[in-house]
Amino acid sequence: MDYGYQLLRHVVQQVFGNLRQAARLTLTLFILPIAGFLALTGGTAAGMGHGFGGGTLIGLLLLLVGTVIAYAWAAVGWHRYVLLEEMGNGLIPPWRGDRILSYLGRAIAVGVVVILAVMGGSLVVGLIAAVTQSSAVALVLGIGLVFLATWVATRIGLVLPAAALGAPMSLRESWAVTRPVASQILLPLIVIALVAGIAQQLVLLLFGQTVTAHMFGMMQDQTILSLPGQILNAALTWLQLLINLALMTTLYGNLVEGRQLN
Repeated sequence: MDYGYQLLRHVVQQVFGNLRQAARLTLTLFILPIAGFLALTGGTAAGMGHGFGGGTLIGLLLLLVGTVIAYAWAAVGWHRYVLLEEMGNGLIPPWRGDRILSYLGRAIAVGVVVILAVMGGSLVVGLIAAVTQSSAVALVLGIGLVFLATWVATRIGLVLPAAALGAPMSLRESWAVTRPVASQILLPLIVIALVAGIAQQLVLLLFGQTVTAHMFGMMQDQTILSLPGQILNAALTWLQLLINLALMTTLYGNLVEGRQLN
């Protein structure tokens, strides 16, 4: 059976077969920053165009820091549950400050490499688009650039579950251990992106409406979601994050720890 298909099937089973545990470990830490943002901004995106007072800006900065920590905390908890069956008590995973700090450091390193890869790819895309003068070619290459960024992030992203476990792994080692399955990783990446994109467009179609709002000194048309649409969109975002984390967790378990795919 094709490795990419096995990988995708295992990831889907891992998430939806443990959805209750995933919600218990991560949902509170996912929702709290969103609630904090809505509280600070009054719950209206359009209001952002009028600017914020100093107190609100400081609050948003603190919220940003808190969000990063909360999401790293949730990710570490999810990795550790899948690989170690560590559950803990209550609605949040156990606090492991050293693992969370290590996770943040590795995530920043992954982000820097991905940004550099995208910058290099953007130069190539720009040159080709300039030569061909074709918007269709530019669009296709732009989509390819997004997949390149995701592929690179996945190839070196095994350092994230490793950090959650406290296991030493470098970006170079993650790249090397994923080399035998480098092309097969594309299938789950493409399927996950397509399904997520279609689901988000359906939410916009069913729950969105176009309004004219004052944004950054000018009137602009923007699509806003009704409350049910916002809730559904947040749920889809949460599921996509879980699936992306599960992909790296599955690769780590299979390629590093030698676990079999279902």
